[in-house]
Amino acid sequence: MQPAALSWKCLLAATTMTVSAVMTGGLGAVAFADAAPAVPGQAAVSGSPAPSAPAGPAAKADDQPHFDRVVVNDGKDIVVGTEDSTFTMSFTVTDPSGVFRGPISASLFHGTWQGEGGVIGGIAPRYDCEHPDSATMTCDFIDWIYIKGHLRNAMAGGPWMANVSAAGLYEDVATTTQVKREAKLKAGFSGKKGKISATGGLTRADWDHGTYTGYAGRDVQLQFRKAGTHSYSTVSSVKTDRTGRLDTSVKAPADGYWRWYFPGDSTTGAAATADVHVDVRKG
Repeated sequence: MQPAALSWKCLLAATTMTVSAVMTGGLGAVAFADAAPAVPGQAAVSGSPAPSAPAGPAAKADDQPHFDRVVVNDGKDIVVGTEDSTFTMSFTVTDPSGVFRGPISASLFHGTWQGEGGVIGGIAPRYDCEHPDSATMTCDFIDWIYIKGHLRNAMAGGPWMANVSAAGLYEDVATTTQVKREAKLKAGFSGKKGKISATGGLTRADWDHGTYTGYAGRDVQLQFRKAGTHSYSTVSSVKTDRTGRLDTSVKAPADGYWRWYFPGDSTTGAAATADVHVDVRKG
C-alpha cells in the first residue's frame, strides 16, 4: 500500500501547483506559456504574452486598456490669480473590451505634495466623453482650481503631474504644463520735447495671503510701437525696485504707442499694459 499512497500525494501536489498558477496569473494567464520567449536583448517574462516585435518606449499591450493621450490646458501654462478659476484637461483611452469600467477623473498634483494641498481639479469637474469607436473613449474636462487649501506660493512653477483614471486605470503622467502666479502691470507715460517718462509697477498673486504684492528685482521691458504698425520693439529693460516699482526716462524715436511688458519666469506668468499713445512733439 505504500507505493499507492506516494502516488496519491504526488498527484495532489501537481494539481495544487496547476490551480495556484491559474489563480496567480488570472484566467488570462492560461493562454500563455509559463515562460514567454524573449525578444532579442530582453529577458523572458514569466506569465506574460510574448511580444511580437521589439518594444518601443512605454510599449502597451494591444489587448490591455491604456491611455493614448493626456493633454493639460491645451499645452499652455495655467496662470492663477487670487480668485478660484478653471483649466482644461483631456485624454484618450483605449479599452479593447469596450467595457470602460471604473471611475473617470482628471486632476493635477504638485510633484512634492505631501498631503497638504497641492492638488487642483478633480472636485466636481464638468466633463464630456465620446466614443469614436467601440474600443476608444475621449474625455474633455473643465476642472476647478480652488486656491484656499490647495495652492501655496512655494508650489508655483513645478514639478506638476497629471493624474487620470478611466477603464480601470489609475495613472500619473508627466506634463510640461506649469501652474504659475498671475502678474499684473500698471503704467504711466508722458512725453515732452522728444523724451518720454515711463513709470509703473509689477505685482503678482500671493496665494498664501489672497492678494497681490510687489515683485522685486524683475526685468521689465519698455516697448514702443510706431503709429500705423503692429509690432513692438524693446527700447529699454528696467529692473523693478524692492516694491516692484518702475521708473525711467528715454529718448522717444517718434510719436506712437508705449507699453510695459513682463515676459514671465519659471513661477510667474507674463503680463503687459495696454497701449498708451504719446505725442512727444508737444510741450
